[in-house]
Amino acid sequence: MIKDYRNIRITLFSCLFCTMLLLSTWVGMAMSEESAIKTKEEFCSEVNAKFREFEWDRIICNPERWETYDYSVTGNPLLYQEFGFEDNDANVPVNLVLCGVHGDEPTGIYQCFHLVRDIIFDNPQAARKFKLVVAPIINPDGFFMNTRVNVNGVDINRNLPTKDWKRKAHKLWAKKKDPRRYPGKSSGSEVETKMQEFLIDKYSPDKILSFHAPLGFLDFDGPGDRKNYNLLRVERRAKRVGFRIQKNTNQFLKFTDFRFYPGSLGNYAGNEKKIPTYTVELPSAQSSKAHEYWSIMRVALIKAMSYEIYDDKEFNRVIVSQNIRDSGPNTAY
Repeated sequence: MIKDYRNIRITLFSCLFCTMLLLSTWVGMAMSEESAIKTKEEFCSEVNAKFREFEWDRIICNPERWETYDYSVTGNPLLYQEFGFEDNDANVPVNLVLCGVHGDEPTGIYQCFHLVRDIIFDNPQAARKFKLVVAPIINPDGFFMNTRVNVNGVDINRNLPTKDWKRKAHKLWAKKKDPRRYPGKSSGSEVETKMQEFLIDKYSPDKILSFHAPLGFLDFDGPGDRKNYNLLRVERRAKRVGFRIQKNTNQFLKFTDFRFYPGSLGNYAGNEKKIPTYTVELPSAQSSKAHEYWSIMRVALIKAMSYEIYDDKEFNRVIVSQNIRDSGPNTAY
């Protein structure tokens, strides 16, 4: 009896010890997770180290140049910045440029950083013709891991809350179950997705350019999508941007109308919100090709961002009506 009692005490003590050990481990992990959040200086230092690996000596991540929206799961800041908004009365196009949605497509990330360098140092007068919002590395965890998906294994370009997501996203993914294209447990579940929603809602851009690789074409989603005739003025001008990019890059990127997917940016912004959305699919994700692509794309991009799709005669009624619903009946456009 005494022996049994002693065994019970030992068992209880062991359980208590294990519980305390687990609790200590959990607290330690929580504290470690909290301390893992990186400053912009720490983050840019790591990004610049990657740039040196790629032998990119023309661009740099300057922590003073960026704002932080939030942090990724591993503590990397999600950066963005606006340019050309100092003159609030300037009636010029608002452009949103997104790079690094897929972390294993670094050639697109290069375009964002060099674009910022260009309008700040090399060609600042160009920025007077447009307003620009840049998010240079949407998926920093994927960038450091060299993966398409984020650290949760979610394809950010399948996670946006499109109207068809609940009905189609998992059904479509289940056909092949490609882990590189997993849409997530629920739409809009990822912080990288929420960042894109935030930028679109905050700035109501006239057009969006999103850089990817390696399919080698320029895809359009937005007003006039999948139409070949009887286009409204704004639809004609939206498509004209794509054809002009094709022309100004000497056919480097063929302007096309590729399909969109549940949870994709083209579906969310272009199809549903009717924001002209141009997915720049560079021909390769090889980092050694990045500056070559910039040299080809530079003039075409600057001209495209200066091009006005909407004016006093035409405007994006989807965005305006959404703003009115969100802000009340006295909202002015």
